[in-house]
Amino acid sequence: MLSVAECVEAIIDYRGKTPPKSPIGIPTLTAANVKNGRIDKSSISFVSHETYEAWTTRGLPAPNDVLITTEAPVGEVAPFPGDQTYLITRRLIALRAKRNQVDPAFLLYTLLNPETKERLLSGARGSTVPRVLKTDITGLQISVPDIGVQRSIASLLRAIDDKIELNRRMNETLEAMARAIFKDWFVDFGPTRAKAEGRPPYLAPEIWDLFPDAVDEEGMPVGSRQGTLADVADSPRRGVSPADVAEDTPYIGLEHMPRRSIALSEWEGAGKVTSNKSVFKKGEFLFGKLRPYFHKVGFAPLSGICSTDIVVVVPRAPEWGAYTLACLSSDEFVDYTDQTSTGTKMPRTSWKTMGQYKVCLPSAQITRAFQNLVQPLLDRMRANIHEARTLAQTRDLLLPKLMSGEIRLRDAEKAVT
Repeated sequence: MLSVAECVEAIIDYRGKTPPKSPIGIPTLTAANVKNGRIDKSSISFVSHETYEAWTTRGLPAPNDVLITTEAPVGEVAPFPGDQTYLITRRLIALRAKRNQVDPAFLLYTLLNPETKERLLSGARGSTVPRVLKTDITGLQISVPDIGVQRSIASLLRAIDDKIELNRRMNETLEAMARAIFKDWFVDFGPTRAKAEGRPPYLAPEIWDLFPDAVDEEGMPVGSRQGTLADVADSPRRGVSPADVAEDTPYIGLEHMPRRSIALSEWEGAGKVTSNKSVFKKGEFLFGKLRPYFHKVGFAPLSGICSTDIVVVVPRAPEWGAYTLACLSSDEFVDYTDQTSTGTKMPRTSWKTMGQYKVCLPSAQITRAFQNLVQPLLDRMRANIHEARTLAQTRDLLLPKLMSGEIRLRDAEKAVT
């Protein structure tokens, strides 16, 4: 057993003051960007080159250094990315493994393991916002085998992570496809305008024939009508007391919802829930109403409960499902909820306001065609979410079993490949 301090040759720590932001320049990484073993770049801010030069006087992080968060949240881990220059700032430090003694990826997976994180959290300070000191991290005792064994274990766990990443990227592609179809059909009116201009068809004949070849006086395809989101969707009121919820019930809070992604892949058990929540069912849609500009919108891959700062939305009829989700997650709708939100420091939207959003309602035939085209994409995304969680659980279970000798490396490699 070695302490983390004995495993590293450098610690890069620029916590303390927050550097002034800039509209462009060097991207910054904070604790908010470190999640589930990877860097989330959906909410990156910048500092000027001058600020970066003035700030980085105590060393620079390098690719494969291990980033670990010290607060809000504690113990999230990811490798420092090597694609460009970054400044690490708030609530984040970088650990550089000792060369030829500790494999950086092995250190990463050891700190990523839930058992290690639990030990770190057990010494956290603060009741409202838990935090740890640098010495809490460097004092952690971890098992460190021979460097060759470290590399073999890390290679195996990396293969699992590669599969998780593949699923995540596939979901990004599937979501982009659904968004592109929605925008073409219901925002740009692409098929109708193409027909009106005599351009060749670019959809399957049975779908192409559903679209009109002209727009009305309001600029909408003939046969469509202007309506509101509330015409096709609703928000059910299904509150629940924590006393009536089993501890293993999936719970989704705003902290679990990614920005600008409809794939909700994170949740936890409801054991720590202490206040009333809202019930949601598999396939329903969740919209973060607190600070809606964070763009937290997605579909539920399972049934459970969620924070009351999340609006649960359901289509009034099954054929409006994909249309409703695409509308809720569009930039235009999120901008609308941001502009109409109430409250200065903690702006919120509401279903009443959301439901008043004006939309172009297509014919029933086009609506069903969109549903039939997009629903298989959502089903594939849901399957990818569950597969990725299973892979992550396998990865986390393997490390301690490999270290203890309960599972041989060769057997684990056969099971994973």
